[in-house]
Amino acid sequence: MSGISLWQQCKKGDSNAFRQLYSDHIDALMAYGKKICPDNTLLEDAVHDLFVYIWDKRESLGDTDSVIRYLCASLRRRLVKDMENQGKFQHPEHLENHLSASVDSKESEWIREEHSLSQQSALQIAISKLPKRQQEALHLKFYHNMSYEDICAVMDINYQSVRNLISKAIIDLRTLL
Repeated sequence: MSGISLWQQCKKGDSNAFRQLYSDHIDALMAYGKKICPDNTLLEDAVHDLFVYIWDKRESLGDTDSVIRYLCASLRRRLVKDMENQGKFQHPEHLENHLSASVDSKESEWIREEHSLSQQSALQIAISKLPKRQQEALHLKFYHNMSYEDICAVMDINYQSVRNLISKAIIDLRTLL
């Protein structure tokens, strides 16, 4: 069953569809959330609160054409709000200062498949030198295979800004490498 079908079934109260939605997306949400929030406890709470909210409000939720986009955008908003409430940062615009600098395992797998061991090391160093917003945009584009429009919705920025972030990141990576 596709993500959109699961979403529709979940909205109708199908607990099996809800469990499947959770199973299908928990790993991706945790990986994405680690880019935003280094506090694993806060991240786990936010992800679980998001799914509790979805189940509690299932009848009033709107339709979506991309479940992962909806979940990532919702998790991002929830994490920013939770981090603000805990005084971990003041403004959502400064999110790039709070993104994890580490490269996650999926990106590492991709690098290993595409490059030799020495090239992998050089690429990781280069990525870590990019601004955090560029790292986030690259993560969404290449890890989650999101379209530019989906990244706009998740990061809450306009289309041209997403294109500029990814384009600049690729140019900077080429320069660094």
